[in-house]
Amino acid sequence: MKGLLKWPLIAAAVVVVLRVVLERAGSPDSLNNIFSVVILYVLICPLYFAFRIANSETARPYLALLKTTALYAALARAMVIPTYWLAYIYSWQQPRFSAAQGGVVGPDVTPLTAYVVVPLLAAAAWIVFSVVAGGGLGSIVIAVKRRSAKKA
Repeated sequence: MKGLLKWPLIAAAVVVVLRVVLERAGSPDSLNNIFSVVILYVLICPLYFAFRIANSETARPYLALLKTTALYAALARAMVIPTYWLAYIYSWQQPRFSAAQGGVVGPDVTPLTAYVVVPLLAAAAWIVFSVVAGGGLGSIVIAVKRRSAKKA
């Protein structure tokens, strides 16, 4: 399964950069929300990993899926964290960065909160969610593919 993360991580980097560019260019939030790395690490990539793992001879496919999903979500979130830092430094006004919505831009946000607490808590929450939701969906894919392979 060597190289399984390469293209999904490249896609995540492109989505992160594209979203920031669109937001800074003043695109409407409805368009910006389409370019969300969350969709990649909660839904698309866990399903991609599940199909790839199910078609391989991995000894423990479910564990491999959960590990791969967790690692991918952690690396993708690591790409998002600098956007929170930049939002704090430059006081970006996009709703996702506002303190009222759990972000880092607001009158009572300290540097510790902006640089460490909020980004790490958000990353931890999204990693857990992607392992549970994405790993659950991916496990269903693996189970179905393995069951159909046994019948064939």
